[in-house]
Amino acid sequence: MPFDFPAPVVRHQAINRDHFLLTLESPRVARAARPGQFVMLRTRPGHDPLLRRPMSIYRVPPSGRGQVQILYKVVGSGTRYLSGQAAGARLDMLGPLGNGFRPPRPGRRPVLVAGGIGIAIFPFLVDRLLRRGSRPILLYGARCRGDLVALSYFQARRVPVRLVTEDGSAGARGLVTRLLEPILGGEGGEERCELFVCGPSPMLRAVGALAVEAGVPCQLALESQMPCGIGVCLGCVVPCPADADGPLYRRVCTEGPIFEAGTVEP
Repeated sequence: MPFDFPAPVVRHQAINRDHFLLTLESPRVARAARPGQFVMLRTRPGHDPLLRRPMSIYRVPPSGRGQVQILYKVVGSGTRYLSGQAAGARLDMLGPLGNGFRPPRPGRRPVLVAGGIGIAIFPFLVDRLLRRGSRPILLYGARCRGDLVALSYFQARRVPVRLVTEDGSAGARGLVTRLLEPILGGEGGEERCELFVCGPSPMLRAVGALAVEAGVPCQLALESQMPCGIGVCLGCVVPCPADADGPLYRRVCTEGPIFEAGTVEP
């Protein structure tokens, strides 16, 4: 059951010019949240902007203080307003919402595939995987070095990280599929894997297609504009494949944001 209440800002850190880490006090959300879920956050008091913004839950710190962290990138007026909120402000938050990641299948190593700010969904998942004894790998792609954020979190937990940037300023040059194809092809002695993916829609389509072709389980975390976040407005629907059983469309906010590759068209 989601909760809707004003959450105090505990800390608001600028990571670089465009990326921020927001810590909110929200014990009820912290207790109920699962990796892969999100919240709807009003970026400042009042009704300008009118709609809340969907934000992945970055982490629920294990301190037991009932805090929820959100990593975001400034991309428009809403997130620009949000970046100016200081500690002590109260922001209306609805959550946790949506479904969460399913645990990896037995015998499969989790491979996390992130594109840009899609990295924001994975630390919460990594916390849970490490507690379960899983050993994830992170494949992380972005346009340039400045868009690669949160690396210190993964490095501190000794999660192997492989990087790629479109301009070649960090890691290999190209798209994240360049890092994924050898793993799906069984090169380098990689064990059987399961993919957990979040990023822009073109990346989700490409990675999902590769996974389906290779017969590798793949969970896609879709990013979408969500006016309501609770399945009422139908503003976030995505089509299903023409030959799929069931509905023609699915709502990202309630039936997602996590979908099995091949069941929706991002």
